[in-house]
Amino acid sequence: MNAIDVQQLSYRYGRKTDALKEVSLEVPRGAIYGLIGPNGAGKSTLLQCCAGLRNPRSGRVQVFGVDVRTKSPIVSGAMTYMAESVKLPEKMTLGQLEAYIAPLHARWDSALATSLRERFALDPSRKVRTFSRGEQMKAALLCALAPRPPLLLMDEPFTGMDVMVKDDLVRGLLASATDTGTTIMVASHDLTELEAVIDHLGIIGNATMVVSASMESLRARFRRVEVQAPAEVLVAAGHDDGWLGVEQMGRRMSFVADATRTSLVPEAMQLRFPGAEVEFAEPTLRELLTTLAGRAGTSLPPETNR
Repeated sequence: MNAIDVQQLSYRYGRKTDALKEVSLEVPRGAIYGLIGPNGAGKSTLLQCCAGLRNPRSGRVQVFGVDVRTKSPIVSGAMTYMAESVKLPEKMTLGQLEAYIAPLHARWDSALATSLRERFALDPSRKVRTFSRGEQMKAALLCALAPRPPLLLMDEPFTGMDVMVKDDLVRGLLASATDTGTTIMVASHDLTELEAVIDHLGIIGNATMVVSASMESLRARFRRVEVQAPAEVLVAAGHDDGWLGVEQMGRRMSFVADATRTSLVPEAMQLRFPGAEVEFAEPTLRELLTTLAGRAGTSLPPETNR
């Protein structure tokens, strides 16, 4: 059973604006799933539908096998939802906030709360209003993880933080997820931070799911290719359907290649580009986003959707 199972989900704002169009994805138990896409692609709406905070126009969302319309995963304790706009009670100290929240959760782990507080260097005697933006997000993460939720949804948790705070938050998130077995689904524009933590990836564009797969399968399928050769050789080579995001400047051509649609063995590339220097590398999240998000509305072969 998956932690999240979304099937043919559609959501519309008003009568004409489609926020999600027949989106399907699976988040395995124990995964750290990254959701990326351009602004307005539907990431936040998708998370809110998964949390049961929005009712879809059609399709279904199941959390641990239970339809979210039948039983709220937040109310049942199966899920914690943490949004970028989270507001903590500013008049409380962190210690008072923890004491207020703890009785509301049957699985509240005081030892884990203490461990996270120490990791994040948060003073429980300080009032929340004195915390910086980064400290408030750390406090919110502490309150989200201490109940040991089976599932945690996070919407843009790194916005407005400096590099050191982001790194600290990511390391705390990784350690806690590993210790507690929490499944995490996080939507973010901070691709560097996501790349360090996720093991599954979903790319959404123009309200449709372009690809949803494990990072292992994506790394096996896609390669960044850089070719150095005389301009006439590059022009003569043409383009394959499996070459995505092709860029050419003078003697240099680069693209992300789909191994299911084009041969990526060095010998084949040497035949295509006689006498050229050809280098292969794993594409970054940014490269996957820029090349695949543009395919919104088209379907990739089924290998990426497993």
